[in-house]
Amino acid sequence: MFLRRLDRYDRFGIRSLFEPSLQGKLGGAWQSGIVQTPSDSGNFIFLVTLGGKRYHDVLYEDGYIRWWSQDKQRLDMPSIQRFVAHDSSQNNIHLFIRCLGQREYVYLGLLEYIQHDLEKQKPCEFVWRVMRWGLSGSDLTQLRLPFSPPLMPVRMQSNLPMAPVKLLEVAPPRRLAKPIWDGAQGSATKQTAGDVDWALRDERNRNLGDRGEKLVLQHEIAKLVDAGRQDLADQVEHVALVDSRAGYDIRSFEVDGRELRIEVKTTAGPKSAAFFISANEVRASAKFPEEFRIYRVFQIRSKDDQAGFYVLKGDVTEVLDLVPSSYRALPLAVDEAD
Repeated sequence: MFLRRLDRYDRFGIRSLFEPSLQGKLGGAWQSGIVQTPSDSGNFIFLVTLGGKRYHDVLYEDGYIRWWSQDKQRLDMPSIQRFVAHDSSQNNIHLFIRCLGQREYVYLGLLEYIQHDLEKQKPCEFVWRVMRWGLSGSDLTQLRLPFSPPLMPVRMQSNLPMAPVKLLEVAPPRRLAKPIWDGAQGSATKQTAGDVDWALRDERNRNLGDRGEKLVLQHEIAKLVDAGRQDLADQVEHVALVDSRAGYDIRSFEVDGRELRIEVKTTAGPKSAAFFISANEVRASAKFPEEFRIYRVFQIRSKDDQAGFYVLKGDVTEVLDLVPSSYRALPLAVDEAD
């Protein structure tokens, strides 16, 4: 059994997923609403009950959640500071949620930190966002979860109906000569005013990326079913929904049973369009060179019934020209006298 988004679990089922060696009665942190597992890992499970009298957690239609910590926690405590500094690319916070009176929790996915109240403590109040939300009010009603109107309605994106899309595999584009990196100018190529920066546009379009992943997931399942491998098709997993640290989106298989770790990159642009890739994804490709694949889905549009994709295999440093485009910045240590 593996974790699936929107499935229901009781506390024993959740514990068996994350700490299968534990048996018997629930004890320790597993009786509370916050579980760190493994111990001191920075990875947490939030078990939230909506409508309770003790805490006033609120789920919003646009995927935000107003969450209260445990009663005795203060803002200066290391446990709370760890939540404030949460980096969803390095650690996971899993959200399991239910309504008061329900035994089982619905797994909604992974959380990213948005903000916290600087004045409230004992308990502390946070706002989190469920990553890769993609749910509507009617979905939440069907899940029997109470919710409030959107917290940030201007940021909501409507899920318009899309025509069924068939993916057609093509050969990768010819590899160009490696660009010369101009560190002083901060760019490898000069872009004219008329050029479209497809990589930047696609990076800002979360719905486009989610759609590409779903298409590849369906493609992989159909591939295995058509080959008579229903046993493998049943094990295909949308990893990005449950583990943001993995460095890839989908776990699938070759027909002969060899495992595949697939990172999906989607664009409305042409086959030749550039794309962004994270340091975490680069590390995953180096760690699993035999299994790692990039599925580059291109020319995906709402009205078209087909889109193309090509596959790149192995360590991406050997099949891609990687050009630095941003930096993670922290202030340098300075003398307090300064």
